[in-house]
Amino acid sequence: MSPVALPLVQMKADSDRKVEFADYLRQHQSQLFGYIHSLIRDLNDADDLFQQTTVILWNKFNDFDRQRSFVAWACGVARLEVANFLRARGRQRLYFTDELNLLLIEAQDELTPLELDDRRAALTQCVAKLRERDRRLLDECYRGDGGVHAAADRHRRSAQSVYNSLRRIRKALFECIRRTLAQKTQPELLR
Repeated sequence: MSPVALPLVQMKADSDRKVEFADYLRQHQSQLFGYIHSLIRDLNDADDLFQQTTVILWNKFNDFDRQRSFVAWACGVARLEVANFLRARGRQRLYFTDELNLLLIEAQDELTPLELDDRRAALTQCVAKLRERDRRLLDECYRGDGGVHAAADRHRRSAQSVYNSLRRIRKALFECIRRTLAQKTQPELLR
């Protein structure tokens, strides 16, 4: 092979690698972001961690075993990034302790990607079944700026009152998700 051909072969391999990585990421970015956001409440922090994780995945893509699931590998890398973020962040009002976060991460790892997808789909269905005002409150507290205290101010309610409403809504969602998943796995028992 000529000396000129070697760089061309390398450029083709690099191009193929970029395309392959982009395809994997395009297919699984919502799952990866959803996983990160399930561990980190703040949308901006979750987005930052998603970006960091994506850069690390690209840098380590040569180490990726194509026989394994990309999303499982990516979530493993994300889990480490989240753990590092939580350690660096320290104790802040909106974050759980490191120990609790690590327990939550381990519990999430026990679920397969299919089980996670089923839970997300059930959550989406159950949120759609909520009263409009409950859906708006969830959006304001978890997606909007300012969180619970800002939502309480906007609705002229105490923060404790909003926390109580969120507790009621989360309990209703938990029960709805449990029923929805039970129907999916054992529909004959629920008739």
